[in-house]
Amino acid sequence: MKDRINRLQRPLAAATRPRGALLPMLAACVVCAACGDGGRTATDQDPSVWTTEAEYQLGDPFETGVAFEAPLVRIDPGRNRVLVADASTAQISAWTPDGALLSLRGRMGEGLGRFGGAGGLFVEEDGTMSVMDWSGSRFAYFAADGEHTRTQLGPGTSLKYEGLSIVLAPPRDGVYLGRAVVPPAMEAAAGPFATDGPVQREPLLRVRRSETGEWLDAEPLLWLDISNRVMVAEFPDGSGSYGGQRFADHDQVRFEPGAAIVMRTKGGPGSVELIEVNSAGDTVWHRRLQLEPREVTPQMLDEVLEERLDVFAPFRAEGLTRQEVRDIYYEALYKPEYLPAAEGRPIPTSSGEIWFRTHEVEGDLRVHYAVRRGDMDEPPRRVLLPEWLRLSDATETHVWGVRRDEEEAPQVVGRRLVPVS
Repeated sequence: MKDRINRLQRPLAAATRPRGALLPMLAACVVCAACGDGGRTATDQDPSVWTTEAEYQLGDPFETGVAFEAPLVRIDPGRNRVLVADASTAQISAWTPDGALLSLRGRMGEGLGRFGGAGGLFVEEDGTMSVMDWSGSRFAYFAADGEHTRTQLGPGTSLKYEGLSIVLAPPRDGVYLGRAVVPPAMEAAAGPFATDGPVQREPLLRVRRSETGEWLDAEPLLWLDISNRVMVAEFPDGSGSYGGQRFADHDQVRFEPGAAIVMRTKGGPGSVELIEVNSAGDTVWHRRLQLEPREVTPQMLDEVLEERLDVFAPFRAEGLTRQEVRDIYYEALYKPEYLPAAEGRPIPTSSGEIWFRTHEVEGDLRVHYAVRRGDMDEPPRRVLLPEWLRLSDATETHVWGVRRDEEEAPQVVGRRLVPVS
C-alpha cells in the first residue's frame, strides 16, 4: 500500500511510458502550462458574443409515455435527431427536434440490450450509438434505427492500476481510454491514509487486449493534477465530512471513443488549456486561452461557508457552536486568490467545438466559451446560457441540454443560438 501511494505521489512531470519515448514529451507539454502560446488568447481575439432563445422541449410524458429522470443528450446532425439516454432507466430514445418520439430502446438489466444505468452516450457519424454503464465496464451498441446490435464487456474489477479501480470509455479500434480512480480518503490523506500524505495526481490510461484476448496491463498516457479537488472537514470527535471544493482547480477530462479531452486551469489567473490526446498517446491538439481573471472575494467565501453550515451544522451542534463548525469548514476550504477560469468538464459537441462553463455570470445568464476543436487561431465564441441549463451538446444553430427544477422532472430542451455581436 505504501509503495503504491508513493508512486501516485511522484511529481506530476514524472510520468513514464512502458513503451516508446513519446510520453515524456507529452507529460512535459501537459504539465507546463506556459510551454507555448498555443495560439492567441481569447482576450486578444475579441470573441463573438451569442445568446439563445427558447425553441424546443422534448418529452411530454402524458403524450409519449416517456419521463426523463437523469437524461444524457447527444445530437445526430446527419439525421436531424436528438438522442437521449436516461441514466436511471437505461432507456435510449430518439426524437425529432420538435418533440416527436422516433424510437425507444433499452432497459435496466443483464440481458441483450440492457445495462445497469447509462454513464455515457456516444454517437458516430453514421448514426450508430454506444452507451456505457456507470462502471465503464459494459458497452451496449445500437444501430442507427435504435436496434440493439451487441454488448461488449470491459475488464470489470479484474483489472486495476496500482490497486485502483479503472473506469473506461468505449473502445476505438480495440483501444480503451480511461482513468484510475483515486478514492477521496486517499486523495485527502484522511482516515486510514492519514499518515501517507495526500495523493495529487490520477493517471489517464490506455488499456488493450493481447492477441489471445487477455487484458494487458494498463498504460499511463499522462497524469491529471487532482490537487484541491476534495474538501475534508475534520471534527474534534475524530469524524470527518467529505465534499468537493467549491473553487477547485483540478484537471478535468472528458472521454470519447479513441480520444480524451483534458482541461487545465492551473496555468495562472484566467488561464484555460485544452489538450486532446488520442489512443496512441499522441497530443493532437493543445490550445491555451487567456480569459479575464476574477478574484475570489470574501463574500464568495462567506456564501460557500453559509451553504455548508445550513446543511451540516445541525448534525454537528452537539458540543460545538455554529462559529466553531464554521471555523472548521473555513480551514478545510480551498481559498485561491483567483477563481479557476473554467468549471466542470469540457464538452465535445456535434458542432466540432469544445465548450466549457465559467464562473462568470451576467444577470441570470452563465458565460460559456466554445472553441473550435483542433484549431489554433479561430476566435472562440462567448455564449450566454440560462443559469438553469446544463449543456450537453451543440450544433451550429442550437444548444441542447437539460433543465433541472427542484419541483419538476428534468426537461430536455433545445435553444436557438442568436448572435449579439
